[in-house]
Amino acid sequence: MLHTARALIFTCLVALPHAGAQTAPAPRPARKALFWKASSPTNVIYLLGSIHLGSKDLYPLPKEIEEAFAGSAVLLVEADVRHVDMAKTQAMVLAKGMYAGEDSLWNHVSAGTREKVERFCAQFGIPPEGLVKLKPWVVALRAAAVPMMKAGLDPNLGIDMYFLGKADEKRIVEIESAQWQIDLVSGFSPSLQEQFLSAAVEDAADEEGNLKRLQDAWFTGDAQKLDALIRESSKMPKEINKALLKDRNPHMADAAVQFLKGKEQAFLVVGAAHLVGPDGVVSLLQKRGYKVEQVSLKP
Repeated sequence: MLHTARALIFTCLVALPHAGAQTAPAPRPARKALFWKASSPTNVIYLLGSIHLGSKDLYPLPKEIEEAFAGSAVLLVEADVRHVDMAKTQAMVLAKGMYAGEDSLWNHVSAGTREKVERFCAQFGIPPEGLVKLKPWVVALRAAAVPMMKAGLDPNLGIDMYFLGKADEKRIVEIESAQWQIDLVSGFSPSLQEQFLSAAVEDAADEEGNLKRLQDAWFTGDAQKLDALIRESSKMPKEINKALLKDRNPHMADAAVQFLKGKEQAFLVVGAAHLVGPDGVVSLLQKRGYKVEQVSLKP
């Protein structure tokens, strides 16, 4: 999935229930990818929209992407998850995301939200008692992950993880960090956390169809279609989408600009939702006067 909340599932390292995988759809031939080249008078930087949880059908990637990566000295990612201290991060999630004593999720959400969560659990075969000690933001992330796991998607096969594994001697630059992302989503107010949870379990019910449409947009490099689907398919409140997408994009654009002002070729991989649309990184770089063109692929 391409939504930023899905990226947080990976970087937060929440223990997810593993569902039976199904065969992911095979990619269709495309003349473009969600892949751009940004240019300045002194340098170029390549921008690739990532699917954070992927499948083997994503690979091999087009040679234009591989060649651009091979020629780059620096890899920019949202978070370098390979070097996250898993024990420390898991402890952080538990400290920020669990209720103490006899307190439980049901004391902090409305009857309507509880009903949605229980309906989600029944749909996906998850015991509700396994969630009641978790705060709404943690349950929301789990709810977002379950349908993707059922669709056969795996964080170890995500695009960003693929390039992190190939980085070798390249310098890796974290635009954010796993801890920063955990602080972001755990820092929502109680009201927003409940809205986040309510929307996540509602989205999960429709996830199979959404996944197919989003994958089609990614495989064909259709940035406009992807942006429209992200805006139309999610039930997330505007305030949450703003925090997870729009508010983070300028910092990602700043990271790209640092290299456009220099001479070190860089390859940036962030969630595809951050690149597209009027508030996306591509548009922000264009507004700052840089030439940004979507890369055409050879048949």
